[in-house]
Amino acid sequence: MILLALALAAQAQWTGPRTVEYLGPGNFCGGGYRFALGKGERALVLPQATGGQGVRLVLSHGEVNIHSGIRPEPGPVVMHYGAGTAVTQQNDPGGIVYVVADQASFALAVTSAAFRGFKSDSWFFSKANFAEDSDRGANCLAAYSF
Repeated sequence: MILLALALAAQAQWTGPRTVEYLGPGNFCGGGYRFALGKGERALVLPQATGGQGVRLVLSHGEVNIHSGIRPEPGPVVMHYGAGTAVTQQNDPGGIVYVVADQASFALAVTSAAFRGFKSDSWFFSKANFAEDSDRGANCLAAYSF
């Protein structure tokens, strides 16, 4: 259910062939998840022509990419958000991939060249909240289009 909301929100945020930018400090609300951006950090909602990648987070520790609509795969669960959402860690030839999934048939993939493994990646997960209602009532940043 949460991932369906995320996919619909990503479509709703897409305003055409332009990137939409959210500049920190503040909360970037991704339509079902929330990420706390620090000063100078930003979230870029990319045009749909990027092939599934919906958001690029440009952070002090490195760039993080969020891809929507992927198929969940089994793997070691490294974190739970509520009763139905789990984060699994996958080892990919390109590095570490985190998959955020609930009971739906599709999920989010979170990738970064800066990821080294869950314990080392606490800099990301301490700011990310993939709980179903994480953006409900949150003070979310306004977007800039360019």
